[in-house]
Amino acid sequence: MAEVDLRLLRYFVAVAEQASFTKAAEALHLSQPALSQAILRLEHELGTPLLDRGDRGSRRGVALTHAGTVFLPAAREALRATEHAVRVAREAVEPVRLRVGFGTSTPRRLTRVALTAAEEFDHLELMLEYVPWGGELTALKAGQVDLLFLQAASGFVEAGCAAFELEPLSRMAVFPIHHELASRDRVSILDLADEPIVDAATDRAYWIVDPRPDGSAPKTVGPPARSVGEMLAFVSAGLGMAITTSTVAASNHSDDVAFVPISDLDAASIYLVTRADDDRPLLTAVQDKIVAEVRRSEALPEAAH
Repeated sequence: MAEVDLRLLRYFVAVAEQASFTKAAEALHLSQPALSQAILRLEHELGTPLLDRGDRGSRRGVALTHAGTVFLPAAREALRATEHAVRVAREAVEPVRLRVGFGTSTPRRLTRVALTAAEEFDHLELMLEYVPWGGELTALKAGQVDLLFLQAASGFVEAGCAAFELEPLSRMAVFPIHHELASRDRVSILDLADEPIVDAATDRAYWIVDPRPDGSAPKTVGPPARSVGEMLAFVSAGLGMAITTSTVAASNHSDDVAFVPISDLDAASIYLVTRADDDRPLLTAVQDKIVAEVRRSEALPEAAH
């Protein structure tokens, strides 16, 4: 069977998608006569017309013949498979750089696990990339990072993303050190009914628990905290209390604030998140390794908000 030049497949797909030789030629940076000759060559090699060019001077676009309609999805798949094969081969010999996003209070243990996991792969350079609080998913979707450690509500789902749950996190109330509830072993959400709460700049409803179990709205004080540091500074100054997770308590010891477990709020979770359409084999292998190592560790500290 005769081999078909992949460039001819690419040219055919471009003409089919544009329904125009002129537009396809512009997109491919070819002259229209050269593109027409390439398509004729492909049709000759396949032994059948793929395009109905219509009458000369007709304003209707180029149409697919029956054979062209059947051939188009196969041509697209062949191009995708070729691009995938080239990427796999290059990853096998060329250094690949993957960036792991982390936040202000992401536990050092998680980033160490990521760096250690990367050491098992040849030709891989794994870099840690700080992402601002609230901008994590934006950074991932924009391609600024390839993998992301993210704290979110249990059952987190985001369009265009694949999320792997690593660890549950208990939620905690944060009070100024001399607050009447600061010395309690634990509190319930009902204990916080009359407490002003520092507003949150991201995932607002979740972090201020709005609405409350009785349907009421909490009394917020602002400006909304944009980072863990701002949240703790506002609480320390006496503006109000806040809700966070036990990992923030573990990594932010202070003489100015007290962290008290909330007994009746569902836990948050730590996730490793990637773009759903990023099917690079090396990224998948690193992702699976990180998830396996984190889940295997029995003494993993909790991650941060």
